[in-house]
Amino acid sequence: MKIAVIGSGLAAVSAAKVLISRGFKPIILDKGETLDSEKTSIVNKLSKLDPNEWELEDKKIITSNPTIKDKNKFPLKMAFGSDYFYGKSLKNATIETDGKLPPFSYAKGGFSVGWGSTVLAPDDCDLQAWPIKRDQLEPYFKKNLKDLPYSALNDGLSKYFPIYSKNINPLELTKGNNQLLKDMMESNIKNKEEVSFGQSRLLVRSMDNKDALGCKKCGYCMSGCVYDCIYKSTQDIDTMVSHGSIDYIQGVIVYSLEEINKKVKISFIDKDNSYETLIVDRVFVGAGAVGSTRIVLQSKKLYKHEVRLQSTVAFVAPMLRMKRLPVDWPNANTLPGIFLEYKVNELSNHWVHTQLSTPNELVFQKLGIDFLKPGIIQAIKKNIVGHLVVALCNLHSDHANGYVLSLEKNNATIIDKLISRREEMNVPEMSIKRALKKLSSLGRMFGCYVLDPFVQDTISSGGYHVGGTLPMKIILEKDTDTNLLGIPKGWSRIHVIDSSTFPSLPGTTIGLLAMANAARIASEIEYD
Repeated sequence: MKIAVIGSGLAAVSAAKVLISRGFKPIILDKGETLDSEKTSIVNKLSKLDPNEWELEDKKIITSNPTIKDKNKFPLKMAFGSDYFYGKSLKNATIETDGKLPPFSYAKGGFSVGWGSTVLAPDDCDLQAWPIKRDQLEPYFKKNLKDLPYSALNDGLSKYFPIYSKNINPLELTKGNNQLLKDMMESNIKNKEEVSFGQSRLLVRSMDNKDALGCKKCGYCMSGCVYDCIYKSTQDIDTMVSHGSIDYIQGVIVYSLEEINKKVKISFIDKDNSYETLIVDRVFVGAGAVGSTRIVLQSKKLYKHEVRLQSTVAFVAPMLRMKRLPVDWPNANTLPGIFLEYKVNELSNHWVHTQLSTPNELVFQKLGIDFLKPGIIQAIKKNIVGHLVVALCNLHSDHANGYVLSLEKNNATIIDKLISRREEMNVPEMSIKRALKKLSSLGRMFGCYVLDPFVQDTISSGGYHVGGTLPMKIILEKDTDTNLLGIPKGWSRIHVIDSSTFPSLPGTTIGLLAMANAARIASEIEYD
């Protein structure tokens, strides 16, 4: 049986692993954009050195992030000083917008090449719109976490959010984050109903093993890990290729699928800009929420058919502590240190997901702090840093403005044009206001005070997490509805496996959820 997977992100790779375990050799079709050669060369060079041996000029290049300087916009996450993994950087992306583009990727590994590695399986209260519940996904949370590097603890978070693995190797918290967590545990916040907190859960290799290096506390995690300690799906792709367990075809943009006599014809443009087709028995579409939506709309010729792309909404809240926290940087891991989950009764029954940390290298750039630079101004700034805690809060998609996508016939190329516009809603502003008020109240219990004038949100710029254009349903009404196996209405051998099938998006991260749902679909199919 010939099976194809479109994409190489978290969901696509999770499905591919299941297919391999079932005896198949899937064909991976992927645009597969990669980091430019100059930065790749620097990354390879630094990966062979200890952090204290890195040259300053090299560090500047791979940690550069000009978006930090924009006071009016939410900073863009970069990978080694590059935004290559955002699809907007590709000239032939064939997507138009009103100026507010939803996040999409053509990178090898999708957004996993630039993510923060945070994972937290959702509670049932955040899956109320779903036709399946958390217990149906639990075997697949476990399945995915079994062979991934997983930094987690069975702590206070576990009351509502099980860790789903015995294979845990927690990172050592920085002294500042450790003290902050201790203060939280000793405060009255631990007695609050519908509040849960503990050490952050990350897909990160904390220690060396026989095959790879562990965290070296270089201090530049938010810019990318040169030692490859932060999991990204390219690691699995490369392993699968080396083992001969997949056929990986790079440089491909799929634009149409057609079911013909229990087969699927895949139409795509290859790396030489030639128009090609491939006939397979079954297809798994994991091109990301935007990419998968475009493929389905064009395949079904649904022109001028509007679909809603849901989004989460986030805000960053700097917090001030009277009591100074120790600063480990640069000898530190700068990924999120603490998860704080809380509910706002006036808002909904959904969890607000909060990542608490002492300042990281991006904050230092924002504040103009150079630890190597002498002088009284820098000394004052360095002292202030010890009094700062940064909270990144993410809210459920019910509280966010999304995007409206539609397809338009493109006379210039065979790939039709996806049109995107941002929803104008008042909901996010009210939601953030209430979530911020609750955060302020909780923060005071452990000695942290929100600096309201400096709060930044993603209302205008959009959040990083999107999906829901092809929602899973029990009864399929629209041509863009999918069943529990991700099959769009009217089809039988095409499965959409990424976040485009999510009926809603939890605030508590979506990476692990995407992996689990993709594995569930690939596992529960009866192959013929």
